[in-house]
Amino acid sequence: MIWMLLIGLIVVAMLYILWQMEQIGKTNKGLQAKLRIREQELLKLQQAAFQLAEQQKSMLEQQLPQSEAVSVLNKAELEAVRVLCQTLPLVVKECCSRPASPQQVLNNQLRRQKGIEPAQIELMMKKHSRLTPLWQNNSLMSYLQLCIVAATLAAEQPAKVSSL
Repeated sequence: MIWMLLIGLIVVAMLYILWQMEQIGKTNKGLQAKLRIREQELLKLQQAAFQLAEQQKSMLEQQLPQSEAVSVLNKAELEAVRVLCQTLPLVVKECCSRPASPQQVLNNQLRRQKGIEPAQIELMMKKHSRLTPLWQNNSLMSYLQLCIVAATLAAEQPAKVSSL
């Protein structure tokens, strides 16, 4: 009789465990569906951010002067600003898709391109006080602002000295 009671309790416990597993399975399916939806939304947001970065890059490149003679920046700095603007979409894409800082992405890209050294960009950031805090912040939003401020700085004309 005790054996039958013990077997009955074991059967009830197993049924309860099976019911719990079924409930967990349903919850898991629901959470997986929500995760797929969120991943699709995230992908759409990443694509939108990339497209906006492409548009911003085009606008900034149009703003850049063609010659250093009409800019407060020297030739190397002007080329560095061009690189900053050209890499904007890549930086946005990489920062949205994996945990990387804008400076890491930029430095990796500079190593691949061979033209401008990361040290040149670092020097320019230290030289121009408007760029320094944005560079030091090292976030995606600050990188976007950095590109805008750098392009604006490049478009500024040197002050003309009047002869008296």
